[in-house]
Amino acid sequence: MRWFILAACLFLQLGLLHGQETSTEPEKQLPVPEKSLRPLQTIAEPLSAALGQLENLRGALELAATEDAKEEIQVRIDAERERVSQLRKNFRSILGGSEAAEYEQSNIESASIQDQITELIQPVLSEIHEATTEPRELDALGKSLGGANDRKKKTDIVLNRIEELTAATEDPAMVSELDSARRLWTSRQAEATSQIAVYSVQIDERMQDQRSLWEKVSGGFSSFFKSRGMNLLYAVLAAVVGYLATRKIYSWIRQISPVHKTQKNSFTRISDVLAMAVSVIVAIAGIIFVFYVRGDWLLLTLVVIFLIGVAWAGKTAIPPYLEQIRMILNLGSVREGERVIYEGLPWKVSRLAFYTTFTNPSLMGGKLRIPIRDVMDMISRPVEKKEVWFPSEIDDWVILSDETYGKMIIQSPDQVVILRLGGAKKTYPTADFLALAPLNLSHGFRVNAAFGIDYKHQPECTTKVPGIFQNELNTILLKEFGKDAIRSIKVEFASAAASSLDYEILADFDGSVAHKYNTLRRRIQSVCVDTCNANGWEIPFTQITVHQAES
Repeated sequence: MRWFILAACLFLQLGLLHGQETSTEPEKQLPVPEKSLRPLQTIAEPLSAALGQLENLRGALELAATEDAKEEIQVRIDAERERVSQLRKNFRSILGGSEAAEYEQSNIESASIQDQITELIQPVLSEIHEATTEPRELDALGKSLGGANDRKKKTDIVLNRIEELTAATEDPAMVSELDSARRLWTSRQAEATSQIAVYSVQIDERMQDQRSLWEKVSGGFSSFFKSRGMNLLYAVLAAVVGYLATRKIYSWIRQISPVHKTQKNSFTRISDVLAMAVSVIVAIAGIIFVFYVRGDWLLLTLVVIFLIGVAWAGKTAIPPYLEQIRMILNLGSVREGERVIYEGLPWKVSRLAFYTTFTNPSLMGGKLRIPIRDVMDMISRPVEKKEVWFPSEIDDWVILSDETYGKMIIQSPDQVVILRLGGAKKTYPTADFLALAPLNLSHGFRVNAAFGIDYKHQPECTTKVPGIFQNELNTILLKEFGKDAIRSIKVEFASAAASSLDYEILADFDGSVAHKYNTLRRRIQSVCVDTCNANGWEIPFTQITVHQAES
C-alpha cells in the first residue's frame, strides 16, 4: 500500500516513481564531502567578523555619550546578534547536512491528534507524509535556493549603487551614511551567500542519494512484498478460508435440517441470506485479525475506515430499499417459483434478487433480468401442474381469430412469426398474438361442415342418408389420410332449412394432419357431393320468389 501511495504522489509531483527500502540493516555512515569545507569557510569568516563587530559595538555602547547614540548602537547590536545567530545556524546546518534536517524533523511532536478520529487516520497521513518527504524537501530547497539567489542579486545591485554614490560624492556626512548602509547590505550579502551555500550542499547531497528509476521500482516492489504484500496475502487467505468454511458449515446444516429439505419457503430464504451475511462478516473479521496480529496499522486503519464508510453510507442508503429487501427475502407479493404476468405474458419467478430472473420455457430466449424495483407492484400466484406457459410450441399449426392459418416458426418474448401456406411469413408482437386467441391444431382438431339435400328426399333424410354419408366419409378419408389421422367422423341431421335438409358433419383429426386443415374441409365437401351423385340425391339451391306489386 505504501508503494502505491508513494508512486502516485511522485508521479504527480516529479514525473517519476519513488520507492523506499524498509530493510532493517543499519545505514552506512558516509564521510563529509571535502567540497563542504568551502561553504563552511565562507560562513566561518563572516561569522568571526560578525562576532568581532559585535564586541566592538558593545564597547562603543559603553563609551556612548548621549542616549540617542546609545539607542542607535543598541539597534546595531541587535541586528548584529541576529546576523551572528543566522550565520551560526547556517554553519551548523552545513556541518550536519541532511542528517541534521532529519534529526530535527524526527524531534517534531505531532500536535494535530486531538480526538479519536484523528488518531485513527494518523497512520494513513503519516504514510503519505513519509512517502512524499523527499520530493517535498527537494521542492522546498529549490524554492529556498531560488529566493536566496534573488536576494543575493538584490544585494549586489544595492552595493554597486552604494559604490557609485561613494565615488561621486565627497560630503563627509553622505560618505558616513553610505558606509553605514554598505555594512548593512554587506551583511545581507554574506547572509544570502551563506544561505545559497547551505541550500546548494543540501540539494547536492539529496541528488546524490537518489537511485535510478529501476532501483526505485524494484526496491519499492521488494519492500512492499516483504512487508505489506505478505500481510495482504495472509489477509486474503484468511478471508477466503473463513468464507469457504462458513459456507461449508451452512451447506452441511442444510443437508441435515428437516426444514431445508422441504420445499423452499420464506424461512429458508432468510436463512440463506443470513448465512451469506455471516460468511462475509467472518471474512472481514479474518482480515482485521491478520492485520492486528501482524501489526500493520496502516492497512488495519484503511479497513476500519472503509467499514465505517460502508456503515455510514448504509445508514442513509438502506432505508429506502427496505421494501425491496423484504421482497428479496421472499416475503413480498412476488415469491420464487410462482407465476406472474409481465407485459401480457406469463413468467415463472426463477430467482428473486436485485436483478430478478423471469423464465418462460416455451419461448425462445425466454429469460429476463428485471430490476427488483420493477417487480414491486406485481403479484404472483402458485403454479398449477397442468398450466401451459404459451399456447403453442415451435412447428405447431395455429389458426388466429383474424383467420390467419400457418405454422409457428418463431415465438419469443418480443415477437411471433407464422409461416403461412405458400411461404409467406406474418409477424405479430407477442402480446397481440395472444390477444387473437390462437387455436392450436397440432394436438388434434375438429372440422365442422354443413351439407344439404333437396326436400324430395324427406322420407329417408333422418334414417338412411346420415349413415350413407358417414360410411362414405370414413371409407374415403381413411384411404387418403390413413387410420392414425382420423379419430372419429359423425354425420347428424341438423335442421330443415328453408330450401334444404341440412346435415352437420363432425370430423375429428389427429394433430399430425394439421397442415392439411383446409384440404380436409374441401375434401369433406367433395365426398358429400360425390355421395349425392352416386345415390341420385339432388342438391338444392336457394330459391328466390319475386312478387310483382299491383299497379
